[in-house]
Amino acid sequence: MTVTYFSKSSIVGPSSRYRVYQFLPHFKAAGIDCHVNPLFGETYFSILKVQPAALRTLLKIPYVLACFLKRLWTVLALGRQDLIVLEGQLFPYAPPLVERLLRWCRYRVAIEMDDAIYLTPMHEQKMPALLSMATGAIVGNEQLAAYARQFSSRVCVVPTVVDTDRFKPDPTRFADLPGECSGVITVVWIGLAYNLTYLNVVAPALRELQRTFHVRLRVVCSQPPHLPGVDVEFRAWDFDREVADLQDATIGVMPLEDTEWARGKCGLKLLQYLAVGLPAVASPVGVNRDMIVNGENGFLASTEQDWYERLEALFRRPQLRNRMGQAGRRTVAEQYSLAVWGPRLADVYRTLAQREQQDVALHARHRSVSGHRRSTGTR
Repeated sequence: MTVTYFSKSSIVGPSSRYRVYQFLPHFKAAGIDCHVNPLFGETYFSILKVQPAALRTLLKIPYVLACFLKRLWTVLALGRQDLIVLEGQLFPYAPPLVERLLRWCRYRVAIEMDDAIYLTPMHEQKMPALLSMATGAIVGNEQLAAYARQFSSRVCVVPTVVDTDRFKPDPTRFADLPGECSGVITVVWIGLAYNLTYLNVVAPALRELQRTFHVRLRVVCSQPPHLPGVDVEFRAWDFDREVADLQDATIGVMPLEDTEWARGKCGLKLLQYLAVGLPAVASPVGVNRDMIVNGENGFLASTEQDWYERLEALFRRPQLRNRMGQAGRRTVAEQYSLAVWGPRLADVYRTLAQREQQDVALHARHRSVSGHRRSTGTR
């Protein structure tokens, strides 16, 4: 079986890395030849860091244009494919003309979404059109599935997952711990720069806790946050170091605001914390409520007081951190691991391809029967 996956970025982009690149060995083992065509590479992410903004725009325009032309050439040169998967869309902000061409050419096309892209400008009309014409949709959670089912009858929920062979606890993580907390407590947050504003949800609790505990907030990102009064340890994200940057932390946090956009998130950072054995505190928004069983593998916190009390409990009780960390690791290993979902996603690809083939065959048989009836005068 041959599959072409048009990703948003190369492996450096977290969405593409977790939605397709990490699955490639599992596809190969399942007999699926999956070729990934990224739209943007590392150069794009480097351009996004350029200052001032005017220079960044001058660099971005020719780069994006070159990437669009390269992708168009790739599409026009496509040979036989059993399935084409689009991570969101082929050409951001452009009308879905090329996608319509693919369907007109009888290609089987699946749309993949791991965030609420339909809420962004110029996509309110585009995403319904794409989903309606596609063979099916692959989405990261039930929030996205509810939206996609308005336009497609073939919606498969495949959560974002992590490789538990890579994201695993430090060997000393669950060693015997003292009854009282001692030393520095490191609260960690990992994510993209445009999500740094969510740290304002937890910042008041951290400021207050710093009065009693030696606590610092480790931020693993492409840029540091602006959080006056909070002791911040900034670490520039690096693929080779991201697991270690989590392993030696104390607690992971995933604060969110309760918005439709946030409800569409797939909880990647939360899974990363749990996989390495960190107890986590998260806002009860979207999939966070599915991943965290409050009081068992982590805590959910809605208000500023909740954040203070949940974090303080973990600060004071190392045994509680240990127990929750072990429970969180089991949650990921059993429900959100690459080992579990690798074969399942391969089956999803096969199902989407086969269903379309069955539809085409049924349509062909229907035309044949109709033609025979007309020729014989039967009704």
